[in-house]
Formats: sequence, structure tokens, C-alpha cells
Amino acid sequence: MAKIKIKKAAPVKKTEKKVSKAVKVPSVKIKKPNVKIQKPDIKKISSSKGFKTFLTVLGVIVVFILIDLFVQYLNNGYSAAVVEGKRIPRSEYIKELETAYGATVIDQLIDEEIIKIEAAKAGVEATEEEVNKQLDQIIESVGGKEVYDTVLQQNNIDEEELKNQITLSILANKVLGPTVEYTEDDLKSFFNQYSAQLFPAETEALEEGEKLDYEQYKDQVKQRYIEQKVYENEGTWLEGLRSQYKIQNNVTNKPKYGVLSATINIVKNLFNEVNNNQIEDTQPTESE
Repeated sequence: MAKIKIKKAAPVKKTEKKVSKAVKVPSVKIKKPNVKIQKPDIKKISSSKGFKTFLTVLGVIVVFILIDLFVQYLNNGYSAAVVEGKRIPRSEYIKELETAYGATVIDQLIDEEIIKIEAAKAGVEATEEEVNKQLDQIIESVGGKEVYDTVLQQNNIDEEELKNQITLSILANKVLGPTVEYTEDDLKSFFNQYSAQLFPAETEALEEGEKLDYEQYKDQVKQRYIEQKVYENEGTWLEGLRSQYKIQNNVTNKPKYGVLSATINIVKNLFNEVNNNQIEDTQPTESE
């Protein structure tokens, strides 16, 4: 067999590529467009017909709202009631209230002020803790928060008014309490008569034939007894204090106006006070 010679291909010569140098790009200056932004001419806008119409409509709306609010005030704030569009003025309502209950209400307010003054003289106060404690007892005694809220609504009173009553009661008890006299027999008699009302939960838990032990509840009985006596004697106590206070009742006694009457009253009061102090200083003491 004949041998076939395979000629090797001649090596390919690599061609060197010459890298050209970086081409310089000529700088191009871009001119910014010369656009002038004009500010809105307020004078032209305000003088335009559309703007004037807008202000007119806005003014009419505002006036209408004010008139509507004024009508609401006449119906709600100024009037006690409105019957078929006819208003019953609140002033007339207040006048009727003053005629019917004015004397009672003003006396109560005067008494409350006297209690506060006497408490300040005695250096006693009703703390927030004491007020809240009694409030919680009231809520529990009526049957819970829901019943309590209903009772307030039925009696036309809010919680702040109730707290004020509790505060006055605490002050009266602290001022008058130490003056209440009692014996052990008084406390036992009070306990035997009112134990079921004083301790309802404990009484219900008793078995048939059992009775509450007085000695176990003695301190609480004493406190409730004093509170009861203070409540009974408070009216007499306040009535006696009224004569010692300078009270100007403008509800039952309409005030009279005169020339310099206020100044004359002040001078008279100062003169009387000076005389009273001089008399006290000249009176001999017990040791003398």
C-alpha cells in the first residue's frame, strides 16, 4: 500500500493590531434656554371677574353659616324650650326656678360655704383617697357601675356633683365628729337596731338563728353612729353659725344701691373690728 504523506499546514502569522490613541472629542457648549418665569400678577387676579365671584360666593356661605349658628343659639342656648317655633327664654325659666326653689338652693350653697370655712379653721380636709373610697362604697351598695350610672341619671346629677357632696360630708364629720358624745350602750343599741342595714352582706350570710357579733364590728359601728349623729345635728349646728357670719343673701333680699354704700360698710366693719379687739384686750384673764 502506498503511504500518503499529509503535509502540515504552515503556521498562521499573527497580525498585530495597532491600537490607535484616544480620540479627542471636541467640547460642545449647550446654551440654557433663556426662559423667564413670570410671577402671577396678584392685582390682575384679584381684579378678575372670576375671583370676585369666588369671594362673593365664599362671603355668602360664611354669612349663612353665622346666621345658622345664631339661630341654633337662640333655640338651644338662649331658649329653655321651643314650642312650635316659639321660644321660651332661658331667663324666664331661671326666674321661675328662683321663685320656686331659689331660697332653698341659696341656703344650701351658703351652708356648704360655711362648712368649708369651718373645716379650714379646724385644719381638716377631705383627701381624694377618702372621697374615692366612699364613692366605691356607694357604687357597690347600689349594685354595680351600671346601676350607679342609671341612678345618677334618674336623679339628674353627675359624678362631680356627687363627689362634692361626699367631700362636704367628710368635712362636716371631721369638724363635728369630735363633739359627738356617746356611751357604749348607745353604740350597742344602734348596732342592734341597724345591723342589717349597716352590714347587709354579712347579715345575709348568717345561718338561721345566728346574729352578728358586736365586738367584731365595734369600730365600724362607732364610725357609722358618729356619722348618723353628725347628719342629725348638722342643721342645728349650721343655723347657729349663720348668726356668726356676715351673710349677704341677694336672692331672697334684693340688694339696694346707694352712694358710697360699699365704702361706708367697709369702714363700719373695720371700726367694729377694732373696737371688739380693744374690748378683748382690756378684759381681765382668768389668771388675773
